[in-house]
Amino acid sequence: MSEKLGAERLMPNEWRDDLEALDLEIVRFAIICQVKLLEPGVIQRVLDNDARDCIHGNQTAFASLRGLLFLHFQMQKDLAEAYGPSDATEIVRRVWAHLQPRVGDQLGSLPNPGALSAV
Repeated sequence: MSEKLGAERLMPNEWRDDLEALDLEIVRFAIICQVKLLEPGVIQRVLDNDARDCIHGNQTAFASLRGLLFLHFQMQKDLAEAYGPSDATEIVRRVWAHLQPRVGDQLGSLPNPGALSAV
C-alpha cells in the first residue's frame, strides 16, 4: 500500500474546512482594513502590496491579509494538482457560497465565483 504524499493526503471535505477557515481569516482582515476585496482589481492590488484600497492604513492587518491571500491561492493550486481544476473550483465556490450570508456585501460583490480562482 502506498502512502499518499502532499495535498493528496487530505480529503475534499478536509480541504473545504481548511479553506473555509483560511477564507474567514481573509474576511476578518479585509474587514479590519475595510478593503472591498471582491471588487474588480482589488485582490491583485493587495497581492502587489498596493494598499490604496486599505481605508484604515493598518500595515500589520494589511500584511496579514496579503499573506493569507497568497496562502489561499497556493492552497487552491495544491487542490487543483490533487483533484483537478474543476473540483478545486467547485470546492472554492462552495466555501464562498457558505460564507456569503455571513459576509454580506462588506467586501463588495463577487460578480463571478470563479473570480477568486483567476489569479
